[in-house]
Amino acid sequence: MTMTRGRGFWKWSLLTLALTGCGGVLGDEAEDETLLTLEGSLRASESFEAGSSAQMRAALLWQTWPQAVVDCMVQSPLRDALSKCQRVSPRSSFHHPDVDVQVNGRFPNSFTMSLNRLPGPEGLMGGAGSRLGLASVVAYVDGNGNRTLDRVDSEATTSVDIVVGHQEGVQLNAMKMATIVYREGALHPLYTKLFSDCPVVPQGYSVVEYRYHPDPSNPDGDPIYDGCFLMTRKVDVDIILEANQAFQRLACHQANQLFLADMVRATTASLPPAGSSQVCRTYMHTVSGSEQVLVVNLHPERFCTTPNQVVYSLRDYWNGTWDDRAAPPAWWPCTVTAP
Repeated sequence: MTMTRGRGFWKWSLLTLALTGCGGVLGDEAEDETLLTLEGSLRASESFEAGSSAQMRAALLWQTWPQAVVDCMVQSPLRDALSKCQRVSPRSSFHHPDVDVQVNGRFPNSFTMSLNRLPGPEGLMGGAGSRLGLASVVAYVDGNGNRTLDRVDSEATTSVDIVVGHQEGVQLNAMKMATIVYREGALHPLYTKLFSDCPVVPQGYSVVEYRYHPDPSNPDGDPIYDGCFLMTRKVDVDIILEANQAFQRLACHQANQLFLADMVRATTASLPPAGSSQVCRTYMHTVSGSEQVLVVNLHPERFCTTPNQVVYSLRDYWNGTWDDRAAPPAWWPCTVTAP
């Protein structure tokens, strides 16, 4: 019997893990025993224009959530864990501490990273006796040559360093989705929640990978799910280089996820201010489906988006306290879905 898994939801889940992480810079000198080796190739998409290969470096992005969010995720169904639970803590609590991990890197066409140090406590979730770290690899252009992924605050208009690639798996049509895992002590319940199909990871570093293959009877539909596989010691992980704004915003201190932006009721809110940018788009498929919201960027000149965005909505997706789809304001520019 073949098994399929809805690609859209799981891709969004991966983006939640990957695109809200905190930066751990991967340096050049290896000092201690190798704990995990990552190696692979750099593959450029059509939208990517290669810059100076001498400035290309790599970093680990560690995903952390505030403790209140972690508690909610552990206690909730997976769909709620990756949507509603993200709102139980204020946006300001989703921060990006730097966690250094020394590796060896080789660019421009391939890379080898030997992780030789344990992650710092800022990149781990849990407490004494049970700690969990989740990470992925990115490539970035080191604009000032300081061998560090420099972070960008919410008011900056430019970024010195530009993230230009992410490990394979974020793309919608990818057939592999890998996550670097660090375990210390008892298995943290968040791992079981997020990776229920995967083997139990050992102590230290490892990689879990979801694998799929195309469905011959429905090439445009969901792929067939092959399972989750555990890898240790030496792991192949390719990086896709792409001119992608979501990648670039990984340099921001605060997570750039739309669900963290403030939401206002469009029927009672003031009109979006002059000078702001406005775009109609879907919000979060797991809670809003294909309904559109109006995303207003109060400071479009700034590099980081989410800290400067407000979501105008006709419906309260989080608490269900109001639904104005039957009577949107006259100025509402977006498509309205019937209640």
